[in-house]
Amino acid sequence: MKNSYKGFTLAEVLITLVIIGVIAALTVPSLINKTNNEETVSRLKKVYSTLAQTTNLIIAEEGTPRADKGGWANSFDNVFNLYKKHMNKARECGSNDGCFEQLDNRGYKSLSGSYRYNNWNADTTEWARKLVLADGTQVVIEYYPTTANDCNGHWGGSDNFCFQIWADVNGSKKPNQYGRDVFMFAVKEQGLYPGGCDYDGECTTTSQGGGCACKVLREGAMNY
Repeated sequence: MKNSYKGFTLAEVLITLVIIGVIAALTVPSLINKTNNEETVSRLKKVYSTLAQTTNLIIAEEGTPRADKGGWANSFDNVFNLYKKHMNKARECGSNDGCFEQLDNRGYKSLSGSYRYNNWNADTTEWARKLVLADGTQVVIEYYPTTANDCNGHWGGSDNFCFQIWADVNGSKKPNQYGRDVFMFAVKEQGLYPGGCDYDGECTTTSQGGGCACKVLREGAMNY
């Protein structure tokens, strides 16, 4: 009796490899996107906890932030120095050091894909200053005297805030886009709130994305 050996032909092997490649091409990007989104949600939760605890501590020690009530948001220097003092190992961030780098000098992209101009990568401005936290999260505090005076701020699905804090949760890494890795928080008299908690509609693919923090934290996912 003769032994008979049967194997795969070259054509069969190539067809199998092509099928595996097609399946990988269809599934790997979605898996990577899911992993990145889960990491973003985790980072957002962490920075929200840090900023909320810091804000609550400042309010407990200093009282109301409302400037017209004699509060601590009576100057940008006072606001910035209080946060810098209470945020462990945070360092002040200037320009040309990889902090809040802009894209083509047009600013960060909105969730809709258009650019929303800012000059956060400048050394200092009259309304924005920056910190880098120990884990690499980049934070910018936006302060306008007229808003801080009676906490009448209104933007991105948030009402009655004294000033805003923005966080790029993955530092200088891309996509550098509102609602994807850059999120807004509103500092009110009572404390810090994720952007978008007062009204809906500011976290859609046709919006700027300023109200996405609240949606992500509520749902524990980036469902948009």
